[in-house]
Amino acid sequence: MSSSSEELTSRLVVALGSASIIKIGAVEEGLGTISQQPIIVKGIDVASGVPPQPKGRDETQRGAYNRAEGALTAFPEAILAIGIENGMYENVNGVLVDAACIVFLYRRHDDDEEKRIVTVVAWSDELVIPVDGTMAPGPNGEWSYLKDPHIVVTNGVRNRKAFLADTIRAVIERREIMIEEAP
Repeated sequence: MSSSSEELTSRLVVALGSASIIKIGAVEEGLGTISQQPIIVKGIDVASGVPPQPKGRDETQRGAYNRAEGALTAFPEAILAIGIENGMYENVNGVLVDAACIVFLYRRHDDDEEKRIVTVVAWSDELVIPVDGTMAPGPNGEWSYLKDPHIVVTNGVRNRKAFLADTIRAVIERREIMIEEAP
């Protein structure tokens, strides 16, 4: 067994369907308190299967699920795969908002046989999208050209990473998903 393989079997491995530094940091922060073992987050660049700026909750959730499924397939050593997709939609009050859908695919192995996959879907807090023209749009239809418009819209109070990490932490605290210790 190589040292890399030994490292992976002695730690909890989570596959993330994105190579985004913001998303990797959010997963590390959100999962950081759930285990006595170190958690390794492997960011994997996988296709979301949706446009760069998803519109509507369904399209956003589909992108998150595709990212989690792609990460689980690309990294079979992972016990958990997470897909994160930010999208924009009108909320129940008719206000245009940005929110992230986070999909958790949990895989349990017994004697190298996959026993179950439990899917949890969670949504981040909504961020009201400014419609006053103060935020320049991105090149692919994104509502902002910034990678982290959250920090600007909230006047420095809360960045995108915090929106994501808080959602991941809440899922874990509600015990919607359990992570078992590696053998």
